[in-house]
Amino acid sequence: MSQTETPDPVDPAVLAEHIAAMCDEPLVEGDTPISVWMLVKSRDAEGDVVWGVRNAGEPFTSEELLGALTGFIESLKRDLAADWE
Repeated sequence: MSQTETPDPVDPAVLAEHIAAMCDEPLVEGDTPISVWMLVKSRDAEGDVVWGVRNAGEPFTSEELLGALTGFIESLKRDLAADWE
């Protein structure tokens, strides 16, 4: 797919099924997922750990992604700091 092509929309029910299959914590009942962004840790063919990012559904804007990641980072910082207390 070229950078100018728009991906086909993903059915929210399909996204919800995938989220439920991959997570310990399901979505809140009644919530309809529209986008998923994943950080994936895997091993390559040589056995080295590699990282990747994948997404599905409606694309995130740069502002949405930055805002969500910034909030998540702040939450991680608090958790890590609490471990040192």
